[in-house]
Order: sequence, then structure tokens, then C-alpha cells
Amino acid sequence: MLRCVFSSLVFGLCLVLGANAQMPMSAGVPEVAADQTLADALVVAGENASELEKALQKMDSPAKRGSMEFLIRYMPKRDLTTLDAEFLIHQVKEAFAAREAHPWVAEVPVEIFHNDVLPYVVLNETREDWRTGFRQRFAPMVKDSTSLHEAVMIVNKAIKDEVKVDYSTKREKPDQSPSESMESGLASCTGLSILLCDALRSVGIPSRVAGTPSWTQKQGNHNWVEFYDPATGSWHFTDYYPDSNGVDRGWLIADAAYARKGE
Repeated sequence: MLRCVFSSLVFGLCLVLGANAQMPMSAGVPEVAADQTLADALVVAGENASELEKALQKMDSPAKRGSMEFLIRYMPKRDLTTLDAEFLIHQVKEAFAAREAHPWVAEVPVEIFHNDVLPYVVLNETREDWRTGFRQRFAPMVKDSTSLHEAVMIVNKAIKDEVKVDYSTKREKPDQSPSESMESGLASCTGLSILLCDALRSVGIPSRVAGTPSWTQKQGNHNWVEFYDPATGSWHFTDYYPDSNGVDRGWLIADAAYARKGE
């Protein structure tokens, strides 16, 4: 499988942190303060901490509570201070609805679900609720899929016709959100990768953007998408414009295979 130069995990190296664990509480200590990492995030949130606490209180199961804690622990400062409870609650509910819809999604480990399905943003694009519209578009397409791999292939093949966005250097900015790309019909490889990543996440498929900042044999860069398949226990790659031969294939393999000595 292709080894990418970097992988854009939106919340860093959170996979190893086991963020779904419930922390023990001492008598008289508020639940939200029992976990120091969570407490620190609430301090950083400042006046917006009340919105985050409200989001935590509205979770109706330990699993959803753990997921909300994960988001709050590892979201960047800009989000801690601006995102409201309604937005965050909706993101968790939609992510769980996707997780519960198919047996092949239920097989995804919780830590990967947290890091690569639950997040509401991929890179540094505008924050928005892409999840609802995308799940309405793509969930019917994969409802009869017998495996996560099959679902990936269906979404990957359908996305261009569904969102009607093409690659273009005339796009407004490289890191467009889904709505920004769909409004103009144009996107960079980064914008296209965000679209595909979000479409996959909307139906519970763990995905992330990966890429190279610079090819060694020519000018330019490229971003693509990786998805996790519980059937193989590993990550695989694809592109907004899928290769006709399936995943883990494509024109980028030849360019990515080159390297310069000493670099």
C-alpha cells in the first residue's frame, strides 16, 4: 500500500489516548472537572464553556458522552470558543446514527470512530453541518451494502455526479468546505478530498485526507483520501476521481514512488 508523506488527522495523535474511557470521580468534584484534559479545554473555552457543558449534559448514553468528551478535549481553541451546544450535539447524534445503521460500521474500533468519523472538520476549512445533507444523499446508496469496502466504492463512484464539483485551479481557495465547493462547482485536490472524506464519514466510514506537499520529480502537490476497513484491519487509499481498477491504485503511485537521496 502507498505510504503517504503526511496524514491529516484533524485531532492529532488522539488515536492512542483512549478518549472513550470514563474517568473516576471524587466525591464533590463535578463530572466535567474529573478529567484534567477536559477541564483544561473548558478553561480555554472561556465564556463559551457553558455551551460545551450543555452539550455534555445532553448526551443520553455513556458512549455518546465519551464521544462528546473526545471532541471537546481535542478541538482547536478557535472551536472551543465559538461552537455552540446545538451544533456539537447534532454532530454526535448524526455520527452515531451512521454508526448504528450498518453492521460493517459497528465493526469499526471506537478509537478510530472517534478520530476519523466523529470529527466535524477535516483540515482548516469553514465549520459547517455537512453531515446531515451528505447522510441524506449517500446513506440510501449504501443501505444494501454488505461490506464497508463495497460502500466506499459506491460513494466514491457516485460523488462527482452527486455534488457536481470538478477540479480547477480557479477555485476560490484550496481548503474549501463542502458547501463552498458545491456553490462554485470548482475545487482543488484538497477541496475534492474534503468532499469525499466527508461523504464517507457521513455514512460511518472512517476516512482522512493524506497527501504530499511537493512531488520530487515535478512541481505541484496532491491530496487524496484514506479509509479504514475493519475487514482488513488497515488503511487504504482512493481519490475523488477513483481508479477504474479499485482502491490502492492510481496515477499517484508512480509519482509517490520517487525520492531524492538525502531527502
